[in-house]
Amino acid sequence: MTMLMQAIGLMQQALPGLQVGTPVQQDALKAVQRLSKHLPQGAPSAGQQRTHLEDLLRNIVKNALLQRIMGQQKPQQGGGGPDQPAGPSPIPGATAQPPMPATPLPGA
Repeated sequence: MTMLMQAIGLMQQALPGLQVGTPVQQDALKAVQRLSKHLPQGAPSAGQQRTHLEDLLRNIVKNALLQRIMGQQKPQQGGGGPDQPAGPSPIPGATAQPPMPATPLPGA
């Protein structure tokens, strides 16, 4: 239920950015209205919100690392050699080049 409450909150934040009268705006508004009927009317506790946000952050980091690993496993296209730099990193602030073999991976 907490996740649904968070999803409704995110959709409510997105509504002002949607063009009024478009099918997307109308469907998002209907979804918020319909789902809101089934949820308790109190705000979630601070602990619930914090746990949910921590879970979201953990999933974002995990997905970014998995994307980076998958990108490193793809063969380079265009006949490029190993001297060509890899594409941009999906992790902000990270280097675009893969780590040297002797460098431990993050979290290892």
